[in-house]
Amino acid sequence: MTDIQKGYLFNFLSVLMMGVGPLLSKFGLLDISPSKAAIINAITIIIASYLWGKLTKHSVRFYYEKEMLWLALFNTLGVIFLFISMDLLSPVQVGFLGRFYTVFAVVLSFFILGERMTRREIIFIMLAISGAFLFVNKGGDFKVALLGSVFAILYTFFFALTNVFIKKTLSKDKNSNSILFTNNCITLVIVVIYALLIGDLFDGAYTFQGVSFIASSALITGFVGTIFLYEALKYLRFSIANVTRAFSPVLLAIISFPFFPVPLTLTNIIGAILLLVSILLLSIGDHKKQKVEDQN
Repeated sequence: MTDIQKGYLFNFLSVLMMGVGPLLSKFGLLDISPSKAAIINAITIIIASYLWGKLTKHSVRFYYEKEMLWLALFNTLGVIFLFISMDLLSPVQVGFLGRFYTVFAVVLSFFILGERMTRREIIFIMLAISGAFLFVNKGGDFKVALLGSVFAILYTFFFALTNVFIKKTLSKDKNSNSILFTNNCITLVIVVIYALLIGDLFDGAYTFQGVSFIASSALITGFVGTIFLYEALKYLRFSIANVTRAFSPVLLAIISFPFFPVPLTLTNIIGAILLLVSILLLSIGDHKKQKVEDQN
């Protein structure tokens, strides 16, 4: 199996894992607050990383590097905004808006990694933004939907920023599990401080059901899905890693809709289609650009 094939396989497995996690998180947030969910998420990933290191006989190590502090800060903001948006919106809505990750991936790759951005990519990005506005334009409590959408877009930005820095600093000799372990150790400290500042750490109970759902989501998405993503980033360009991720909202929508149905208008449907098609074309265009650059 070639390196490119390995990259696509790991990326595809990551998408599968991340299709289930948001639904479990939503169930957990019915019982506990977003800040508590962020703490449980970080603790679960730390324990899973440590145990996986013991099981594979590649013990995790803590990377004492300045770059890891930045990664952890970006990751912390992403995690907090993710759970806040999940608390305000349905998993289906968060899943579709989460595809802004691809938009931010291309833009940040241009500014940070120096990867070129074509005129077509700019057009697709603008179309994706237009689709997002149409998708969140619905009846009901529009203020809640708008606020949740803002947090959903913010979480995708910070996760994209986190992964751009990982792509920039990650080398094949660095252990993906140790990176994940280090990232979440620092994230846990920051999230606990955040929970203390808002007075939420000891306010209310940590129900067994809520903790179980969040922990399961963290294990499937935050640990297994992220490990696969980190492995994929070793073999693929950062922006090209989004190709197989373009349809992840569809998988999430199919799984989540029976539990958290979303009343959709024609405008919402058009917005969702425009958003997905733009992201897909953006990913395909980047895939072709990768092939041309590889040939040169």
